[in-house]
Amino acid sequence: YLSDAEWTQKSPVGFGNDEARARVGEQTVFAWPFPEAATVPAELGASGESSAAMGTAPDVWNDMLGILVALVPRKLWRSKRFSQFLADFSQPLVKATDFLLKLTSPGEVGETHAMRVDVTGTDGSAVSVVQAHESFRRCVGQSCAEFALDLLEHPSPGVQLPEQRYRNDDARRRIIKQLTSTPGTFAYTGPVAVSSAAPPSKLDQALLKANEAEIKQ
Repeated sequence: YLSDAEWTQKSPVGFGNDEARARVGEQTVFAWPFPEAATVPAELGASGESSAAMGTAPDVWNDMLGILVALVPRKLWRSKRFSQFLADFSQPLVKATDFLLKLTSPGEVGETHAMRVDVTGTDGSAVSVVQAHESFRRCVGQSCAEFALDLLEHPSPGVQLPEQRYRNDDARRRIIKQLTSTPGTFAYTGPVAVSSAAPPSKLDQALLKANEAEIKQ
C-alpha cells in the first residue's frame, strides 16, 4: 500500500489504497527470478537495475520455501518432474490454508493477491503503483481472458510476450484499464508520485547470494 503522504498525490483513477492497507499491509518478500524483471525494462527501454520479489502469508510458507531452497540441490529445481511433484504436494495444503484464513482473518484474506511496482527516473523522481485482487486464481484467469479478448479485437502477427505486445503507450493503457477493472479488484492506485522507491531491504544481498550459488553449479 501507499503511505498517507503518498496517497495524497493519488492518480484520478486510483482507488482502494486504504483497503489494501487493511487487507494486505506490509509483507515479507524475497528475491525471485521472474523473467519479467529483465524482459520488461528491456522492451520499454528502461536503464539501470531491475529486480522482482515475492512472498506469501502466513510466513510459514516463506520459511518452508527458504528451507527447501537451502537443502534441495539446484539441479533438482530445474527438473520439471520435481517441480510438478512439489506443486501437486502443496496444492491441498495451500487450499486448506486459504480456506482457514478466509474464515478467521478480519478481512477474509484467503487468496488475496497484491502487487506493488516502483520505478525511479534518471532524475531521481519516483512513481509507485499498487494493485490488489481478492482472489489470485480468479485474477490469473481473468487476466488471461482479457489478453485473449484484446488480441481478438486488436490482432497482431507472431508470438509475443505481453511486454512486447504492449510496448506502445496507447496499447499499454488500453490493456491496463481492462486488467484493473476486473471483478474482484479492490485496489488500483494508478501511478502515484512518491519521494523514493527503494527496493525491499536486503534485496541486493539476496541477489548477490543467488548469483554466487548459480555460478558454483
